[in-house]
Amino acid sequence: MAETEKNKTGSLAGLDHFALFLAGFILLYGATSLALEHIVGIIGFAKTPYLNAGVYVYALAFAGLTFVANRTTIRAVAIHPVGILVLVLMLASAITGVANGNAPQYIAAWSLYLITAVLMFQIFRYRKEAGSAGEVVGTLYSLPFLALALVFAFLSVFAKDNHYQYVLFEVISLYGVLIRKSIIEKAIGALLYLMIHLGSNDGFVQIEINRASILSVGAVGLLFLLYRKYLVTTFFLIFVALGIIGFALSLDDSTVETLPRNIKEAIYLMKGDDLYYHISSYQRVFEGQKVMEDYRDASDTEWLFGMGLGRTVDMSGAADRTPGQHALLGVLEVHNIHFLQFAVFHKFGLLGLALLASIIGGLVWMFTVDLATRRLDDVRMFFYFYLFYNLVFAMPASNFLIANPLWPAFFGMLCWMRRADRRSTHAGPYFTHNQRLEASATAIANTGETR
Repeated sequence: MAETEKNKTGSLAGLDHFALFLAGFILLYGATSLALEHIVGIIGFAKTPYLNAGVYVYALAFAGLTFVANRTTIRAVAIHPVGILVLVLMLASAITGVANGNAPQYIAAWSLYLITAVLMFQIFRYRKEAGSAGEVVGTLYSLPFLALALVFAFLSVFAKDNHYQYVLFEVISLYGVLIRKSIIEKAIGALLYLMIHLGSNDGFVQIEINRASILSVGAVGLLFLLYRKYLVTTFFLIFVALGIIGFALSLDDSTVETLPRNIKEAIYLMKGDDLYYHISSYQRVFEGQKVMEDYRDASDTEWLFGMGLGRTVDMSGAADRTPGQHALLGVLEVHNIHFLQFAVFHKFGLLGLALLASIIGGLVWMFTVDLATRRLDDVRMFFYFYLFYNLVFAMPASNFLIANPLWPAFFGMLCWMRRADRRSTHAGPYFTHNQRLEASATAIANTGETR
């Protein structure tokens, strides 16, 4: 435990494998984004394909080095059953995509997404570290690491786009405020959260927040209240939220107009405004309609397996010109569908939706079991925060889950921790957090020796 405590105090020397992955990810993402905007001159959504390419090259390289450096056990090559299902569904969808003449660029891209996702899950699910996940969280909240996050968040306030992965930074800030015990860490978390929601609009810095973020923060808040057993507070806050919604609906239009765009749009829609007049919301509905139109003459096989990887839709009739303007193949062939369920259904059919539902259901079950057996601790909550926040955020912004190697990496780490607990013969559900970490570390070290 001496080494664990050392890492918790903030040293970046001897980074944990997962912490090293996150540090490299943040640096690469930020440096690439800054270079694209200030050197190449690419801004906004147009940067996305290049950022994705850089992130996935990094993730694949990291996975390769993990095997070369022997930082994962031999079991990592034996793909988990869920990973096998993902790859089988990907293969079926790729074959369908080729048969349907779908865009080969997108077939390759989505295949890369899913193969990398399985790799990320495997190398962290079966990682060989003899330390604990507490070292990961301790590194993230070391002062150098938090300073790095603050720098990228500050630079993004005056930029056309974020120079960081939005969900990861949101969770770092929320976890710092809600869970970390240091006043300094809480203060930095609050400052980071403030800077995340400040943006530049025609030279004026203003507060910016979207509805997906609000819902995701609500999901994290619910997890936190359940973890702390604040059931009465939970019910009270639900009534407070309902009261805030009622108050918002009572505001006159002149007051609503002064609010951030996404909040203003949500209030108008709840008041019964026509969806068609709100481009951001209607765009998602329009995309869903285009997906269902594509299924108008679909075969039973296509309903089951989807229209295939690389499937695109014609966005020439969309009120929001942004997706068409930044699509690699032009407005007639846009592959990005915002709603997660439509994005998955379009490419993978009913089986894809079933697999997604099973993964989400499995995550909910894991949280419920950990909560009920008292194995849920501060360290594990960091991973639950990220996984649930990202899921909720991706419902109206699917690429935050589909084109994101962090989510399967976090999921793999969570499974690694739970597996370590199961292998431990010393730490029962009522042991302290430090005792569980020591037992988990011993079990993992023994696992590496026997293999």
